[in-house]
Amino acid sequence: MSDARTEARVAIVEDNPAYRTSLGTFLDHARGFAVADTFGNAEKLLAIAGDTALAEAGPPWDLVLMDIELPGKSGIEATRELRRSFPDLRVVMLTVFEDPRVILEAISAGASGYVLKKATARELIGQLRGVMDGGATLSPAVARTVIDIVRRLNEETGDGSTAATPSPRRLDLTEREQDVLRALVRGLSYAQTAEDLGISEGTVRTHVRSVYRKLQVHSVAQAIHKAMGWGLV
Repeated sequence: MSDARTEARVAIVEDNPAYRTSLGTFLDHARGFAVADTFGNAEKLLAIAGDTALAEAGPPWDLVLMDIELPGKSGIEATRELRRSFPDLRVVMLTVFEDPRVILEAISAGASGYVLKKATARELIGQLRGVMDGGATLSPAVARTVIDIVRRLNEETGDGSTAATPSPRRLDLTEREQDVLRALVRGLSYAQTAEDLGISEGTVRTHVRSVYRKLQVHSVAQAIHKAMGWGLV
């Protein structure tokens, strides 16, 4: 296990005790992660987060793994509240739900990523490391689902086709930033994006930070949502 100073403090919110325990054990043995707290419902986590926010301290965790279907407050509701208190806190939905509208609702609530429980251990840890690195946090399949539903919603409402829709030029997105944004929409990781565009991972990170700033988002999930909604990709 890596030095504690480099480990991400993780909170797990999962009402299934057996799965919660096995997930905690797995992450405690994964390089770069340390489980700080586990909860069977969202209320306990939100109480700690609320006390921390009142004390004007930073978030008590670096990463929260959040189930969606929980007793009491849902994971999506909890994510929305968490992000109001700590806008930069990374929250990943870990769930069995593959319903496109649930995925979109979670992302709209501020989730930094959406991982299915059927993912392999390798896929899960890869996704979580991507989250902590600020990289792609949606699998290609989930990213395609988000794209499909946003496109359908745009077709139903007419959004994305009006003269008022922001253009990449109006948002000052450079051609390379648009290339990186399209790669994120495709669900590519930083490494895959770098290879695809023939640039370094460091350069990809620089472009992603710039895209986030210009789109006023904090995660690739939010960037995909906004980019698709505005017809940028």
